Amino acid sequence: MSDQGISDFRGLGAAVDGGTLYLEPDVAQRCGQRCADFVSQLKELQKGAQSLSTIDGFGDRLKSGVDLATKFEKKAVGGDYSLDQALSDHIAVVQEMQQVFEKIEAMYSASEERGAAGINSAGAPL
Repeated sequence: MSDQGISDFRGLGAAVDGGTLYLEPDVAQRCGQRCADFVSQLKELQKGAQSLSTIDGFGDRLKSGVDLATKFEKKAVGGDYSLDQALSDHIAVVQEMQQVFEKIEAMYSASEERGAAGINSAGAPL
């Protein structure tokens, strides 16, 4: 999932560089901030998933109880595409999204600075 998701946003980053993708400055800034907030939330969920790596309550006398606990533990951490891995993939994609939005915002800032410099130099005495 993350390879495709990151690939998609890298393509969008290239579109920003090429000038074919743009957003209003305030929108790009808000989207970038929302991505940062979402990454923080995902990291908190990932920490919580670590607490699920040991499950008790199924008992330790019956093999079926031990097997069931192990299965649930692996779904949380360390198993085949476990929750912690899925969250890591989501974090990587959202961080890539954030970089695209920040790139758009940086391009607006650079354009503003160039425009202001041009206006200031045009008004300078000859």
